Amino acid sequence: MLGDWTKNETRFKAAARLISTIADSIHAVNPDVAFAVRVFGSQYPAQEKNCFDSRLEVSFSSSNNAQIQTRLNYIQPRGYSPIAWALKETAEKDFTEGNLYAYSIILITDGEESCGGDICATVNTLLSSKISFKPYILSLMDYAPLKQQYDCMGKYLLVTAEKDINNAVKTIIDDNRKILSVKAPGLRATAPRPAPASPAPTVTRSKPAPPAVTEPVKQTPAPSPAPEKVVTPVVTETTPARQKRTLNRVISIKNLRKQNLLYTLPDAEPLKVPKLVIKLADMDPEPPKPRPAIVQPQPGKTPAKPVTTKRTPPKPTTQVTLPYTEISEDAKETSLQIHFTNGQGKVFLTEPKLEFLDSKTKKVIKTAYRNVTAGQPDRIPMQPGTYDISIPGSKAKAENVVIEQGKNKKITIQISRGALAFYYPTAPDRPVKEYVALVSKRFEPGPVVRQRCDEELPYDPANYHIEVNTLPPQMYYIDLDFNSVKLIEILEPGTVHITNASNYGKVQFWYQRGDSFVPFYEMNVSGNAAQQKVEFQPGKYQVRYSNPGQPKLKPEIIVFNVKSNQVTSIEL
Repeated sequence: MLGDWTKNETRFKAAARLISTIADSIHAVNPDVAFAVRVFGSQYPAQEKNCFDSRLEVSFSSSNNAQIQTRLNYIQPRGYSPIAWALKETAEKDFTEGNLYAYSIILITDGEESCGGDICATVNTLLSSKISFKPYILSLMDYAPLKQQYDCMGKYLLVTAEKDINNAVKTIIDDNRKILSVKAPGLRATAPRPAPASPAPTVTRSKPAPPAVTEPVKQTPAPSPAPEKVVTPVVTETTPARQKRTLNRVISIKNLRKQNLLYTLPDAEPLKVPKLVIKLADMDPEPPKPRPAIVQPQPGKTPAKPVTTKRTPPKPTTQVTLPYTEISEDAKETSLQIHFTNGQGKVFLTEPKLEFLDSKTKKVIKTAYRNVTAGQPDRIPMQPGTYDISIPGSKAKAENVVIEQGKNKKITIQISRGALAFYYPTAPDRPVKEYVALVSKRFEPGPVVRQRCDEELPYDPANYHIEVNTLPPQMYYIDLDFNSVKLIEILEPGTVHITNASNYGKVQFWYQRGDSFVPFYEMNVSGNAAQQKVEFQPGKYQVRYSNPGQPKLKPEIIVFNVKSNQVTSIEL
C-alpha cells in the first residue's frame, strides 16, 4: 500500500479516497446503509510475519463517514496480508446478525494473500451463508494472477487510474441498487461509535458498542472542501489561569494502522421505499469562493505574550541495581540472551535498546536491541568480558555480567514496572487536571486503562498507544521502559471564540493533519456569543459554515491558528 498509485499519490491514499467515494455515493442512494472497516496487516511489522493480524477499526454505523476518514489519516501500512484470516474474523465476529441485515464485503487491496490462507475455502465455508449480495474486490494494481485468486470470492474490479474510481462505485451501486435502496427505520439516530481498542472485537450492528470512557457527540457527514482563504492573524488575549475545563469530545480515535482494507456494508430487511438515483459525475460542483473573515478585537485588552519557556521535569538520579540469575551453555558463537521478568512468573516481551558498559571503566562497549522471536529473546553476539547492562537514559542496570568465550550466557533480569505521567511543558508545576488518557498496549492483548492526566500510574514495560481527550484528541505511541517514568507533554490549549450575534446553526471545525484537514468538532452558533467558545490544542484549523438563508453545496471556509493561553476571535 505504500507503493505509488499515480505519480503524486500512494495506493493507500487512493484507497482512502476510494472509501470516501463509496460511502458518499451509497449514502446518496440510501443514508441508512451502515459501514464498518476491518483492517489486516496493521499491528505488526512485516519482519514478524504475523498471520493473525486483523482488527475491526470502525464499527457499523450509518453516520460514521467522517470517523472512517479520520481513522484512515492515522493509519500506516506495516505488515503481512492474512486475507483469509481477516475474512474468517469478519464472518465470525462482524456478521453476527444475518437474520436482520443484508451483509456484503468490499475488499480493497494491492496484493495477494501472504500467509498461505485459502480464501476460496473461507468464503465457501464461512461467508457464503452470511453474505446477502455480491462481494467486490477492488484491486489497486493490474496483475493478472490476482484476478484468478479472487474469482471465487466475488466481482474483481481494477482501480488503477482516476477514472476507475467512479466506474467501480457506479458498478457496485448499479448491480445492487434494489437492495441498497432499502430503508431501515430508526437506525439513522445511531451516532458513530469509536471501535474498541482490543483486537477483533465482537460487532453488534443495531447498537454499536459505546466507548469505555466518553460519549461522542453526533457528527454530520463531512462536506467536500472548498478553496481555503487564510485570515490575517486575529487579536488575542491571555486567558486567566484555568483550574477546570469542560470539554465536549466528538471523535475518539484509537490505535490506527493498516495494510489493506475490508470495507463491509449491511442493510436491513426489505421495505418498500422510493428509489434514489445518484449521478457520479455531479459529485464535485464548483465551490463558492470564501469571503474574508472579519476579526473583532477585544475592546480594552492588550494582547499578552504567551508563556513559551519550555521546562522539563528533572530526571530521576537514584541508581538501581537489578537482580538477575544466569545459566551458561556451550555454543559455537559467544553470545548473550536476556530475559526480563517481574520475579513472580511474568515474562516481558519488550524490545528495548540496550547499552553494554565495561564494568570497570563504565564506558559503553556495545549497543544492541533485544529482539524477541516467538516469545524467546534472540542471541546477541558478544566479546568475552564483564559488562553492566542498562537501557540508555535509565539509572537501573544489571552489573558484572560475565561473558565467557564459547558460551551462550542466558540471564534473567528481575525488573520493576515503568510508569506514565503527564505535564504541561509551559507550566510543569501545574497538574494536568483537565484531561483523561486512555492507555492500551499496541501489540499485546489487554485492557484499556483510563488514567487521569494529573496522576502517575504503573505499567508493564511494553509499547503503548495513548489517547488524550483534548480537542482534537492527541495520540502518542511510546515505548515504556522498566524502572522509569515516561513523561508525556501536553500543550496548553487556546480558546476559539465565535463572536457572531446572529444564528448560523451548526458550524464544523477541521484540524490540520499532515497536508490535509479532517473534521473533529461541531458548534451550534445560535447568536449567544458568550456560549460560543471552545478550547483547542495549538495548531492550524478551519471553520466551515454556510450563511443563513443562503444554502450552498460547498461551505465557506476560514483558516485560523490557535496558540496556547490565547483567545482567537472569529466572526463568520
